[in-house]
Amino acid sequence: MHDTTPAWAHRCTRVDAICVLLLIVYFLHFALPARHGGFSEDEMLNLWTYWYVGPVRSLFDLAKFWTPYYRPGGALYYLPLYHFFGLNPLPYRIVQISIVALSIPIAYWLARLLASSRSVAFLAVLAFCYHPYVANLVFVGAFIYDVLCGLFYFAALTYYVHIREKGAYLRPLQLVLFLVLYICALNSKEMAVSLPVIVLIYELLKSSRWASWNALLTWTRLDAAPALIGGAITAIYLYSKIYGTGSITRFESYRPSYSWHNFVTSNASFIGELLYTPQAITPTALLLLWAAAFIYAFLRRDRMLRLMAFWVVIVPLPIAFILPIRAGGCLYLLLFGWAMICARASCDLIAFMANAFVAHGQRIGMYRTRQAMFENPAGSAAPDALVAGTSGGTAGKTPRWTVRIALVSVLAVSFALFTDWENRHLATVPNLLGVGQKVSHVIAAFDSLNLQPAPHSTVLLKPDEQLFQNKWHPLFIASLVWNDHSLQIGTDKLHKLTPEQLAKVDYIISLTEFEAKVIRSPNAQKPK
Repeated sequence: MHDTTPAWAHRCTRVDAICVLLLIVYFLHFALPARHGGFSEDEMLNLWTYWYVGPVRSLFDLAKFWTPYYRPGGALYYLPLYHFFGLNPLPYRIVQISIVALSIPIAYWLARLLASSRSVAFLAVLAFCYHPYVANLVFVGAFIYDVLCGLFYFAALTYYVHIREKGAYLRPLQLVLFLVLYICALNSKEMAVSLPVIVLIYELLKSSRWASWNALLTWTRLDAAPALIGGAITAIYLYSKIYGTGSITRFESYRPSYSWHNFVTSNASFIGELLYTPQAITPTALLLLWAAAFIYAFLRRDRMLRLMAFWVVIVPLPIAFILPIRAGGCLYLLLFGWAMICARASCDLIAFMANAFVAHGQRIGMYRTRQAMFENPAGSAAPDALVAGTSGGTAGKTPRWTVRIALVSVLAVSFALFTDWENRHLATVPNLLGVGQKVSHVIAAFDSLNLQPAPHSTVLLKPDEQLFQNKWHPLFIASLVWNDHSLQIGTDKLHKLTPEQLAKVDYIISLTEFEAKVIRSPNAQKPK
């Protein structure tokens, strides 16, 4: 069949593919060392939670997004990996890196759709795909919730914007797919609740003024319907999370404290980290930055900038009132908004510089032309001099787009070198790889026993006092190492046993970070 696609469309596709490939290679340069990382302490709790309830219950909880069950989306990641690879951390880290890498082309296409500029999309995703202060997104397994949330959040928004930028409305099946992606993002992490608001703002910025009430009703029925349906889902979800049985707000670290001070202080901290200046952004500086973003967006009359100005205020709301202040991977969605704003500002500056460079070349060319005409008013060499002078040298010959590409390339390389320097300066890789060392040592200690307790046995662990801040972690690790739901495992300090109960325990195991010892087993005589 003859291909009727214009030639420029093929060139566009190839260039975009090259841009995405470069971005993925750039990301992997920083992210691949994470494959050597182990399990963080929180990961043992996360994995044990899904292991304990099992895959069937986890699948039901995925469908019932309105229940207060803790982030059921994580089961899609943890349970298959645990089933096939047990507690070998390498496959977990590879999959985590791969999911972030998969988010890069999605984010690039979203930026491309919103900005209508390849340069803006490339620079924005260059800053977005890896940030030393957000590096725990790939180095620390406990941030898999942010990784999954980001993947589904950007997939849902990109899918929606792709349809709407073509001037079409979501058909019923497309609406269902959009909402499924949104629910997957909600099931991964609470940060996703901002998506319907972002979609509604997108539609408000896209629409023209309503001439009548009928026009407003038509807009509500067609344009705003997906955002409003998503908002209804969000309301049900939030009610369950805040007021439902087993709500996460019962934990102090997840209980919001609403105040203006907490709001601006948290956001100042967020922006400080993203701008590589932690502790330097004050609440006053924060408000000035927000004001500058809105003024720049509305004076420039750029719909993407206007959306991103709202984005950087709205997206961090789910964590803005929670103390202690969140950081690192929690800023994944927020990073995209600031990256887009900075990329547009950079491209505007590059366009100004390119225009100035070409104009300067043209002025030089005109000067040389006039000089040649003055020196050779009737000479035979005048035509040659005129041609040479009109060219204006290199600057006069160079098209604006070539100058822009050169400047964008210089900026991209400079930023990449700065990121690499900052990554080394912060010692990001050794610091984050050390996060999972203790858990790896304890797993190795259990493995060194070469022990698989008999089914339905009782096991008492006697861990070292300072082993983990969370006293339940030894129990989680032991359960996952042995992978037997019939075992009854307790720990010395958390489960108080009477002398009679202690005498009936089948296994007693002492535990330190590097060593586990069997104090009692059915093969040895129990004390009378």
